[in-house]
Amino acid sequence: MSIAVYPGSFDPVTNGHLDIIKRAARISDKLIVAVLVNSAKTPMFTTRERVEMLRECCAQFKNVTVESFDGLTVDFAKKHHADVLIRGLRAVTDFENELQLAQINHALMPGIETVFLATGLRWGYLSSTVVKEAARYGADISRFVPKNVEIAVREKFKNQNQ
Repeated sequence: MSIAVYPGSFDPVTNGHLDIIKRAARISDKLIVAVLVNSAKTPMFTTRERVEMLRECCAQFKNVTVESFDGLTVDFAKKHHADVLIRGLRAVTDFENELQLAQINHALMPGIETVFLATGLRWGYLSSTVVKEAARYGADISRFVPKNVEIAVREKFKNQNQ
């Protein structure tokens, strides 16, 4: 059985992330979407909120689960007997950093493979940062994120501005 892990901060999850999840779910028997707890960053959404939003977004995929993790991605992968890490690439500029991560992960966990999925043309420009910035200034983000995420983002900014 092929078990893949798609790690990320997903703050918030975008349609680009969901495109990668959908495609990764097709090529693995089980896909674990792993939400990183990163104490060095201050995310917009709590870990629990990000996991809940992703679970709602991924409910349509029978072989996808969503969990959070702290620490090294390879330790999470080992714990779940995963043999593949999924990484999305938006542009050539992503590749250098992603290649370095793939190499260090392989050095730390021989046998783990990293599969790079090029983001669909439709979502190549999209990032969580861009979505948050657009929403901060009141732009319509409905075409960039699922409905549940759009509502959650709007609610966050509404509460911050009160």
